[in-house]
Amino acid sequence: MSFSDFFKSPFSRRSDVSSLPSPPLAPEDDVVAPPSEVDFAAILLAAGVTPEQRSKILKAQELLRTLPSETPVPVKRDIVEAAFKAFDVSTQEIVAAASKQVEALRAFTRTGEEHTQRVLAEGNQQIKVLESKIAGVKASMDREVAAQAVRARSTLDQINEVQPVLQFFARDALASIHTEGQAAASRPGESSQGESVDVQFDAGR
Repeated sequence: MSFSDFFKSPFSRRSDVSSLPSPPLAPEDDVVAPPSEVDFAAILLAAGVTPEQRSKILKAQELLRTLPSETPVPVKRDIVEAAFKAFDVSTQEIVAAASKQVEALRAFTRTGEEHTQRVLAEGNQQIKVLESKIAGVKASMDREVAAQAVRARSTLDQINEVQPVLQFFARDALASIHTEGQAAASRPGESSQGESVDVQFDAGR
């Protein structure tokens, strides 16, 4: 008796979880859908409970439901036995069919519990793998932040070494440009003054 086909694992059988697609993000108010109804007819058939046996159990259930609740159990038993004898069905057949059905349903429950434990184990294993990957990514991020801090400090040191040279020579260059500008501005005045002297000398003659 095997009910493994009635249960499916939500996880991939592949050991490499890196190839698993990322699940879509569900909204916070998303309602989790309930599982589909259990197909007990298929379960009992897989367990070897025949439709005829199930039919006998259903008839017994219907008959018991029709009896008043206050009816004593011995009286109920006599009524049910008499009803089934009328259809040439012995109580032993009813007991055997009911026992087989109960055992099948208990076996189905055990299989479901075993399946749930396997799913939980697989899920926990994948969580460990993913947590390891997350830790690796975080470590890479931390290393990059530290490396950038070192690069920034080294670059600033280089700037501080070059900056004085820039400031020194930039000041000298500006001073030279200023001096040349003043010299160029004074030359036209000197020329006109010389011509004025020449004119005055000629007039004196």
